[in-house]
Amino acid sequence: MKDKPTVEQYLKNIENGDFKAYKCQECDAVVAPPSGACYSCGGTDMEWTSVSGKGTLVSYTVIHVSPDEFVDEVPYYVAIVKLEEWTSVTGRLMGFDPLKPEELEIGMDLVLDYHKGKSGKTYLAFREP
Repeated sequence: MKDKPTVEQYLKNIENGDFKAYKCQECDAVVAPPSGACYSCGGTDMEWTSVSGKGTLVSYTVIHVSPDEFVDEVPYYVAIVKLEEWTSVTGRLMGFDPLKPEELEIGMDLVLDYHKGKSGKTYLAFREP
């Protein structure tokens, strides 16, 4: 019996700097973040898979007013990045000044990285290659 992917393991993988997505065993679609069913075919037989870590910027926002947990980190970017595996994930943008959003370009190439916030949690992050 194989282990069923869980949200807890997904977050633990990120905390350990080992991001993984799910791969549908019925249609090979890659899904992230965790879901009970494949976004493409609705299948429920999923397994962990590694990803390339390469993607492009789809959208972003600058957080100036955050939840209490992140107050010491503002301002910061939160972005949606489409991975080469055709799934989109949310993460921080690193190496860019959040007060200069004109430096960003939708469609720009990014690579996966990790950011340890002042809260002590590790987040998915992306930076220029």
